[in-house]
Amino acid sequence: MMSKNQILEIIKQMPNVERVEIIEFALRLVREEMEKTEKLSLSQAAEMMRPYYAEGSDLTEFVDGCNEDFYKYQEYA
Repeated sequence: MMSKNQILEIIKQMPNVERVEIIEFALRLVREEMEKTEKLSLSQAAEMMRPYYAEGSDLTEFVDGCNEDFYKYQEYA
C-alpha cells in the first residue's frame, strides 16, 4: 500500500486535467460517505470522542488542573 506522501508526490507530477479528475473522484467519495446515515449509540459516540478528552489532548490543554474548590476565590469576583 502506498503512503499518503507517495500519493501526493505522484499527484504533483500529473497534468492538471488528471489532478482535477482525482479531486472530483475524492470529493465524490467524501459526499457518498457523508450521505450514509449511520446511527451510533451513546456509548459508541463517547468511545469515539474519548481521545479528544484524554489528558494532554487539544481540548484539555487549557483546563485548570488545580484541585482546590472554586468557592475559596469568591473574594476576587
